[in-house]
Amino acid sequence: MKWLPGTWSSEEWVTWVNASPWDFPYDHEGYADALGQTWGAVSGEGIVWPMAYRRKGPFWTAYLPFGMQQWGPVGSGADRAAHVMAAAAAIPGRFTKVDVCLHKPADWETQSPAWHRKGLRLERWSEKPNYVLNISGSYEQIHGGYSKQLLRNLKDAKRHPMTLFEHDTPESLYQAFERYQGARYAVPAGFGPAIRQAMYHLLHQGKGAVWSMYGEGNRFLAGAFFAFSGNRVVLLFSAISDEGRETQAMAHLLNEFLVFAAGRWTYFDFEGSEAPGLARFYAGFGAELQPYLRYQRWALL
Repeated sequence: MKWLPGTWSSEEWVTWVNASPWDFPYDHEGYADALGQTWGAVSGEGIVWPMAYRRKGPFWTAYLPFGMQQWGPVGSGADRAAHVMAAAAAIPGRFTKVDVCLHKPADWETQSPAWHRKGLRLERWSEKPNYVLNISGSYEQIHGGYSKQLLRNLKDAKRHPMTLFEHDTPESLYQAFERYQGARYAVPAGFGPAIRQAMYHLLHQGKGAVWSMYGEGNRFLAGAFFAFSGNRVVLLFSAISDEGRETQAMAHLLNEFLVFAAGRWTYFDFEGSEAPGLARFYAGFGAELQPYLRYQRWALL
């Protein structure tokens, strides 16, 4: 295993991604570059694990950039736990702090999330919740898996006049988020420019779309950015107004998108579900819990 500080070619990265057992929007070089971070990768036989890194004074940090929920690994052996563990051990020792999330190998055995000491470092592996819906069949099959609560929400949404707009912009979506939800969430510095840049990149590549629901008088109710890659659609970013919550606009929006997406892709990835309310909402569509991994390491000296 060796550390590559961005020294590979685009052709090499494409080869590694194409050999991977999965296909996520985040894993493509253009998406990572759109976030404007310095990134490198641990590379070994059959596996390449990317991560962003930076230096502040004497301290080096490896981290997950804003706009990515999980990132890599890629390569033909990326789905093997032994390769992932070996790659983690090869992350350069100069990194005082490592905090990254990654795709979970199929043969991964759940570990204790408690910190443990390894030499002069503390480290731990933990799992973060995520819900994924199989949309390879017909819409009728997907609809058959809806919960009773979701069906009630969709029925409630029909009582309110809404118009679907399929060609909104990332800028308008993010502005709606800032207006209606900015005070509710502690948004990290740099998140806004990063997520907008990522959305515009995907849109220009033909790998993304912004769908929005508006009420009478062109009032914004709900909106979402959907990213496409391979056989997967990812709910990358969303926004909702107070009126949208009351009228179940997001449930209506996602249902309309699933009508369109059914059979076109295999998976609909709801991308992150740590809030209990969101987890119940996503599970209501029939989505299954499919966690991803978080690796953290701290130097003691």
